[in-house]
Amino acid sequence: MKDIFFQGRKIPLKIDYQPQKRSRLEIHQDYALASLCYDLTSKQQKEQLSILQEKLYQVSVKKVVQETLALLQHHAPRRIDKVRFKKMTSRWGSASANHSLNFNLDLAKLPLKVQQYIIIHEYSHLFEMNHSKAFWNTVSKFDPHYRENRRILRSLEKQFHQEKNLQPI
Repeated sequence: MKDIFFQGRKIPLKIDYQPQKRSRLEIHQDYALASLCYDLTSKQQKEQLSILQEKLYQVSVKKVVQETLALLQHHAPRRIDKVRFKKMTSRWGSASANHSLNFNLDLAKLPLKVQQYIIIHEYSHLFEMNHSKAFWNTVSKFDPHYRENRRILRSLEKQFHQEKNLQPI
């Protein structure tokens, strides 16, 4: 059995083999349940689990980003031309001068408040395209606890690096 990280928790993954061809992944209170077709090869199972996990992350991250950006836009509107979600190997997110925001699908591994900190961090770059004192003042207006959330993020990054079965971040 494999574990997955989801919203700040390491969750055991149980696999249920079914005759149906359609696979799915559901998150329950204490475990994740993957339903896979029983006639898949080991390689196909791994591929299917990877696809299911990525879909889960995509749906989760998209929802959190949209909800958080809506709140931020309500309090301090800024032009956003594009919001993209993708696998990134070295960043949690990025912002560009052309009003684009990008977010790593692996955000779904993090606790909700840390995900929101990252979204706030990138949104704050729409006000200040640097890490100056003015930038951090903007971040603190949206997230007064950003230092703690950043500390949690750094701690989790170390943990993720130590996990063999997780993507490097």
